[in-house]
Amino acid sequence: MNDEELKDILLQANLLTPQDIEKAIEETKKLKRPLEQVILDMQLLDREVLYTTVAQKLGVEYKKLENLTVPKDLLKIYPEDLARSTKSVPLFIKEGTLHVALADPQDFTLTDQIQLFTNYSLSVYLSSPQEIEEAINRIYREDKEEILFTDLETPSTVSPKKEEESKPLSEATSIIKVVDLLITQAVRDRASDIHIEPEEGVTRIRFRIDGILHEVPPPPKEWESAIISRIKVLAGMDIAESRSPQDGHFQATIDDKLIDFRVSTLPTIHGENVVLRLLDTASVAIGLERLGFTTLEDLKKFEDLITKPYGIILSTGPTGCGKTTTLYSALMRINTLDKNIITLEDPVEYRLGLIRQVQVNPKAGITFVNGLRAILRQDPDVIMVGEIRDLETARMAVQAALTGHLVFSTLHTNDAPSAVARLIDMGVEDFLVAASLIGVMAQRLVRIICPKCKEAYKPSPAILKKWQIEKEDITVYRAKGCPECKGTGYRGRTGIFELMVVDDEIREMINQGVSTVALRKKAQEKGMCLLWEDGREKVLRGITTFEEVARVCEEQIEVKPAKIEVKPYLGKEIETKKVSPKEVKIDPKALEEYRSRIARWMKKE
Repeated sequence: MNDEELKDILLQANLLTPQDIEKAIEETKKLKRPLEQVILDMQLLDREVLYTTVAQKLGVEYKKLENLTVPKDLLKIYPEDLARSTKSVPLFIKEGTLHVALADPQDFTLTDQIQLFTNYSLSVYLSSPQEIEEAINRIYREDKEEILFTDLETPSTVSPKKEEESKPLSEATSIIKVVDLLITQAVRDRASDIHIEPEEGVTRIRFRIDGILHEVPPPPKEWESAIISRIKVLAGMDIAESRSPQDGHFQATIDDKLIDFRVSTLPTIHGENVVLRLLDTASVAIGLERLGFTTLEDLKKFEDLITKPYGIILSTGPTGCGKTTTLYSALMRINTLDKNIITLEDPVEYRLGLIRQVQVNPKAGITFVNGLRAILRQDPDVIMVGEIRDLETARMAVQAALTGHLVFSTLHTNDAPSAVARLIDMGVEDFLVAASLIGVMAQRLVRIICPKCKEAYKPSPAILKKWQIEKEDITVYRAKGCPECKGTGYRGRTGIFELMVVDDEIREMINQGVSTVALRKKAQEKGMCLLWEDGREKVLRGITTFEEVARVCEEQIEVKPAKIEVKPYLGKEIETKKVSPKEVKIDPKALEEYRSRIARWMKKE
C-alpha cells in the first residue's frame, strides 16, 4: 500500500484531520520514510488502531504478533530467508491452509512466492512491518542453537584483493563468520556499540544496549588478533600498525538495514582495544514528539525557542545522552523549502533531506572554525555546529547569532545554567553571551521499564522523603526481567530534560556576572524543571524507575542504583565478502567448540 492509498483510508475513517495528514506527509519527504511509520513516530495514532483500520479496508484481519509462538515443524517448512524476503511470518497450519501475517497482503507477487515455496494454500493477515521484523528475530533466534553459521553474503565497503578472492573456504573464512556473527547479533539486540577488549588470558566482548554494557561469551584468546585484523580490514585501516590509534568505518546490510559502523582502535598493555559504533539511519528516533517531553507545555516551550529568527540554542549533557538526536529533531521540525539549513558535524551521523551537511575534515582544512566561517558565506538561515569546543568556535557562533542566524550547538555541562559559565570560562564576554543565548536544554537518557514484566510496588517512606514526594499513597513500578527484555527489566530509552529559557531578566543577570547557583534558582522560579524532577515525574507515570533516574542524575540527587547483570542472546550472522586479512590457522574443532558453548549458553537463558 502506498502513501496515497493510506491517506485516503485515514481520511475516509475520520481518524486524522487533513491538517494532520499533510503535516505527516511533509515529514515523509524530510525523513524519507513511509507515511504509516511517520504517523506512528509522531504519535498521531496508536499502532493497533492504525492497522486495524487498514486491515478492515483491505478485507483482512489485523494480527498482533507480540506473543507469537510458532511450532518448530512449521519453521522447517517456512525458513527464515523466505520470511525476510517476503516480510511475512508463519502463524499456523489448519485444515491444509497455511495462515501467514504479511506487511502487505495486497502484494500478490509475495503471496505467490510463499505458495510456490511451501506448496500450501494461504490465508493472509495484516501486521505492521515492525512487528513482523521483531517476530522474525524472536522466533527464528529460538531455533538457532543448532545453526549458528550460514553462507549468507552481503556487500562490503572494502574491495578484497584478487588473491584473497581466489582462496577457498578456509581458516580465514571462519574468522569472517565469527566477526559477522557478532556484528549481526549486535544489530538485532539494538546495541549502539560493540567493545572488543583484550585482557590477560581473555578477549572480552561487550554490547552496549540502552546505554548499559552487557558481556557476550568470549571467543578463544588465540583468535583475538585475527578478529581485530578482520575488523581493521573492513574499516580500511592499516593492519600492520598496532601501536597508534586508528579510525575507520564500513557499511553492511543486515536484515535489509544499511548499518554504518564507525571503528576506533586504541593500543593498550594487553593489545588493541576496538570499539565499533553502530548507526542505523532508518531507525533513529527523529521527531520532537518522540524525545520524551513530560508535558505538552515543555514541548511548546522548546518549539517556541527553535522558531525564533536568531540566537543560540544549546543542548548540553555528557557523551551519549542524545544531544545530536535532539538537535536533528529540532532541525527537522523547522526544515522547510523557504529555509537554508547547513550543519557542520564531526562526524555526520545521519543524513537529513533538504539540509546541507558538512563533515569536519582537518586534513582538508575544514575545522569547526574554518567551516563555520565558510558557512556564513553560504547565506544560511539556520546553522548547526556539532560542538563548541574552543573560544574561536564559540565566538564565531556568537557572531553568527548576532548577525541574524539561528544557531544550534552542543556543550558538555552537567545542567542547563552551567552552560553560561562554560562559555564565559572559554573566554566569551558576558555581554555577548547575554545578547546571543536564547535557550539551553540539558538532558539525559533513562531506560524505559519493559511493559511485559514491570512490577508495581509502594515505595518506602525513606524513598518518598529522598525524592521529595509528599503524597504517601502512590504506586510506582520496578524492573523485574523477562525473556522479552533479556532479563534486564528495561527495553528502550527516553529523555529527561531541563530547559532554561533566557528571557530579559536572566539576560540581565548574565550581564551582571551572577553565579550559576543564582541563575538556576531564578530559572526554577520561572518554571524550569530540574533533570531529577523531570525524571521523578516519569517514575510516577510508570515510565522508568527511581534507580534509573539516580543512575544518570547522581550529581543532583544521591540514590544508589540497582545493578542488574545480563547477557544478550547471540544469533545468526551475515557474511561479507570473503576478505582474508592474513594467514590465520584455526582448528575446526575449536570453532565447533565455540559454537557449542554459545548454543549451550543460549539454552540456559
